[in-house]
Amino acid sequence: MFIQALLVGLVYYISCFLYLGLGVFHFARPIIVGPLVGLVLGDLTTGVIMGATFESVFLGVIAVGGVRPADETIGAVIGTAIAILTSADTGSALAIAVPVALLGSSLRQVSKAVIIPLFIPVMDKAAANGDQSALKKWHIIAAFVWQLLPASAVFFAIFLGTNSIGVFLDNTPEFLIRGFAASGKMLPAVGFALLLNMLFDKKVFPFFFLGFVLFSYLHLPSIAIAILAVVLALTQFYQNEEKGSKTIVAAESPVNAEEEFFNE
Repeated sequence: MFIQALLVGLVYYISCFLYLGLGVFHFARPIIVGPLVGLVLGDLTTGVIMGATFESVFLGVIAVGGVRPADETIGAVIGTAIAILTSADTGSALAIAVPVALLGSSLRQVSKAVIIPLFIPVMDKAAANGDQSALKKWHIIAAFVWQLLPASAVFFAIFLGTNSIGVFLDNTPEFLIRGFAASGKMLPAVGFALLLNMLFDKKVFPFFFLGFVLFSYLHLPSIAIAILAVVLALTQFYQNEEKGSKTIVAAESPVNAEEEFFNE
């Protein structure tokens, strides 16, 4: 269990460092870290399934004013590890991972408030001296150290808590397991609802209902719907580009006519 917990902690640490330290965008999303956890634990299939499931749950999670309502990375990492190591179903893993993600957000904020200020004086000094290489160096070092606390929490959560969670799930009454499963099925819908609430626009929202009809009534696969969406997006883009070009030409035409009049 020690090696497994260490590997899971390293997945979290490396993913967050690449995203927050080096700016590799979206590398810490559940759809990425879920398969990575499955890979290091020897069950890639479950990792892919759980990563996609957690991605749908945390799809609408955004940072508002620098504060995240949930740390989707730590939730997906621990939830996927629990699903693999304890053979828990998706609903039970979700029921455990969502509160862990909320707790992880607080842990990340504590880590940021305690560790990052230690590097601010030397970084301010480097900035005042115009030393860009030192500023980059301290930024990378701070990113290295910053993730140690939450990564350690992931390690101890897997190392100390997995057996307890397995025993808890084995002795949980059936009606609670069914409740976990029901809530697990509802959480992806909540994630999509949060995303749609941010993306709601009367110009593009009809396309959502078009996709729903194509999937529910015409039974088209997701790949076919995605290809149609790309075609529609490209068509809309080129039409708007052509309209913009015509508008610019129309706006310039009176000016050119006036210039020709005075030149004559």
